[in-house]
Amino acid sequence: MLGYHEGLKDYVIIQTVDQRLITHLNLKAIHQLLPQRIFLRVNRSYVVNKDNIDSFSNNDVFIKNYEIGIGNHYRDLFLGELLSK
Repeated sequence: MLGYHEGLKDYVIIQTVDQRLITHLNLKAIHQLLPQRIFLRVNRSYVVNKDNIDSFSNNDVFIKNYEIGIGNHYRDLFLGELLSK
């Protein structure tokens, strides 16, 4: 199961439960290929699998040992999608 995707210019790191993959696509292209109801954009550099979120605050998402900041531009949409049924 995918935990999160981290964008690095023209590459994306795909972090799964047990491995880390690097692909030559940008984050926008990867996000468009994924189910939008499961994979949520939290900031300019990260897309997270909402099923893997352990906890969150108004400013951060926590997945296992990772703390990912929620960008101001993405906050309302992220929280709305996460809290909707």
